[in-house]
Amino acid sequence: MSRHALLLIVAGSVLIAPNVRAAAQDPLDVRVTIDYRNAQAADVIGALARAAGFDVEVAAGDLRPVTITLTNVRLGTALNAVCDNASCRWSLQFSSTTPIPQQGVLKVTPLANDRSTALPPRVSFDLHDTPARDVFRALAAAIDIPVTVDPDLPNGPVSLTFKDAATADVLNMICNIQQCDWSFDPAYGLRVTKKR
Repeated sequence: MSRHALLLIVAGSVLIAPNVRAAAQDPLDVRVTIDYRNAQAADVIGALARAAGFDVEVAAGDLRPVTITLTNVRLGTALNAVCDNASCRWSLQFSSTTPIPQQGVLKVTPLANDRSTALPPRVSFDLHDTPARDVFRALAAAIDIPVTVDPDLPNGPVSLTFKDAATADVLNMICNIQQCDWSFDPAYGLRVTKKR
């Protein structure tokens, strides 16, 4: 969960005179460069918001850890990418009709925090002496969903047999054995990461 670097590149008018911005300038056009590995999403979003001069409010709920590298992109693009990674949505609200960063609040809402929402309810499979990473791939194939498996996950052999078992229970049991975490997003599939 270490943050490698945060560098904010801001147009001179924002640094010199943030209250004298032309109405046509969008505060989300500020350019940013970020590099995070398995970082807390709220920390990444907070750093981006504060560096651009916005207050930040993160609603209650679970955000996925963020691993992301972006170079010289617009703040709006960076926020979209971070929220896509963290499973959230964001909005920017201003206290006046002129979008001045010091009057803006970045509001972040985690998406459904029930990680098994839309996950196929039951699964059956039988594996013997299979590398742990391949167990998650087999499970994903059995329920026809995409999967991303952390390459740092232990990969010792596993033998498992499940017949009509609750998918979330199977994932919880395998992750307890393999010291990992899992999340599911209907758009992106199953994500398995090593516990840090």
